[in-house]
Amino acid sequence: MERALSKQPLILHSIAKLAPEGLQREVWDATQGKGWYFGNQSLTEQAAIPFWKMDLDASAPVSRLWQHAKAQCEEKTGRKLRVARQYANGHTFGQGGRPHVDDTREGTYTLLYYPMPEWRVEWEGETVFTNGRDTIGVIAPQPNRAVLFDSRIPHYGRAPSRACTGLRVTVAYKLEPA
Repeated sequence: MERALSKQPLILHSIAKLAPEGLQREVWDATQGKGWYFGNQSLTEQAAIPFWKMDLDASAPVSRLWQHAKAQCEEKTGRKLRVARQYANGHTFGQGGRPHVDDTREGTYTLLYYPMPEWRVEWEGETVFTNGRDTIGVIAPQPNRAVLFDSRIPHYGRAPSRACTGLRVTVAYKLEPA
């Protein structure tokens, strides 16, 4: 998905199938272990709703996924990139996010990956991009999908619906110039 926004950075690219099947399964398995903690917030204000987080900086499969995606991300952004942080966020019913930006510096990007092996449309949980007033894009979770975007774009994850009995998991790579 490429879209020009007036006075806003670009949502650069939606990638339908980021990883080979085996690597997708390894990344998913890495997010299914111990290490989740509750209380992470995208915002520091009191109105922020806490959700689940798992640090993945030391995860070999998650690092291999970045190596697999790196050339494509660098081609789309036109610059060499390195991972500053990598982690998973988890949301359950009622734990939608609030609009936020991941970084305010020019030249920083986020690669957001949906590692789950299954996701149903009735489970909802979309990632919404805004321009501060209006919705400018929506990415539905789909297994093995990723979206690469300028980290200055306000965005948030919608909570999964009551029909979803599991965790809406995203793996985030915070990228900066290498």
